[in-house]
Amino acid sequence: MANFLQRVTRSLVGSISTPNAFIQQLFGGTTTVSGEQVSSTNAPEVVAVYACVKLISDTIASLPFHVYEIQDYGKELKRTHPLDKLISKRPNVKYSSIDFRRAAIATMLLRGNAYILPIREGNYLKELELIDPDNVTVEYKNGELVYTVYIQANYSLKLKPDQIIHLKAFTLDGYTGLSPIAYAKETIGTAKSATKHLGQYYGKGTVPPGLLELRGVGKDPETLKKIGQQFDNAVKSGRTPVLPEGAEYKGITMSLRDGQFIETMKYSTEEICRLYGVPPHKVGVMEHGVYNNSIEAQNAQFVMDCIRPLVEMVEDEFENKLLNNSSLCVEMDIASLMRGDIQTQVQRDVSYWNIGAINVNEIRANMGLPPIDDGNEYFKPMHMSAKGDIQNGEINKESNKESGAKAQSNNPSTET
Repeated sequence: MANFLQRVTRSLVGSISTPNAFIQQLFGGTTTVSGEQVSSTNAPEVVAVYACVKLISDTIASLPFHVYEIQDYGKELKRTHPLDKLISKRPNVKYSSIDFRRAAIATMLLRGNAYILPIREGNYLKELELIDPDNVTVEYKNGELVYTVYIQANYSLKLKPDQIIHLKAFTLDGYTGLSPIAYAKETIGTAKSATKHLGQYYGKGTVPPGLLELRGVGKDPETLKKIGQQFDNAVKSGRTPVLPEGAEYKGITMSLRDGQFIETMKYSTEEICRLYGVPPHKVGVMEHGVYNNSIEAQNAQFVMDCIRPLVEMVEDEFENKLLNNSSLCVEMDIASLMRGDIQTQVQRDVSYWNIGAINVNEIRANMGLPPIDDGNEYFKPMHMSAKGDIQNGEINKESNKESGAKAQSNNPSTET
């Protein structure tokens, strides 16, 4: 089996160069004011970052993703198209579609960029390969955009924009993505520092650092050191420390309440939610979503303001880079995220069925149920149906004009 380098170089029309050094991009790896080192690698150690990234990536990865052909009457699913299998089932032998999309979106949300390399055999699209953003550089030279992909230490590929899929979390120039972690490094650093402080607080037996004031014990350094160690060991093991006569403990640090520790953690969590456009209740902060109608509204806002722009960005990249036919498109179905609870779904289906927008079998298909006989008929109210339509199991034998004329002739008060 050909290795990755051979498969890539055989499938692309690009130039191979040998750089002087292997170049890697760094994303957000800086020291913050709090003293914590923050990067895209350790940022998920903050629970709010991990929760937001996992929520968004899992949501997008779970959406049905298919190729469609645009028809006059709508869109038709094209399961036989080579790309459909790659995006809906298995992009390559290493990933399922869900794992592939989850990894790509998570990488983009943490590093600002995600790169997907189409692998071809001739004109046939064989697989899609994720590329580590550290191995890709993007440059704008002489009016052209050039992607350099470093495959091995001594080899790189110079690619045109239409030869690589580039997903960007946020951009100012249109061709390089910016890391959310780099922009929110102080907030994330504060959260990391607060979490470490909490761990140290409980690691010391919840007794804050302080002074042991000793009277009448003497000034022998070894004796003083031994008394201090006995006090620390007793506190850490959960035992009550026994102090010599005349000794007194005096705390020299603020308590968690005085330091507004809880408020700091809540603030950091809410700021990280704002960074990723996630309603706080989606990561377990329920203070601002007490009522069900408020939570439902926030769910809809999450889909429209957070998920939908990312989905459209992914669809746009895949269409522009992988589909040459203007009658074809790719689409992730976000309608499933907007269905609401069971009662809302039933009310919607009944309303659509009553006006003839959907039939019984379409409703059953949405529920995962098999079709039934005569379930493909569209039912309409009598006043909305034309002659020959079916409503409530009966054929309308009169058109609206005929039924109106009949009603007029049966009305004795009608003037002729």
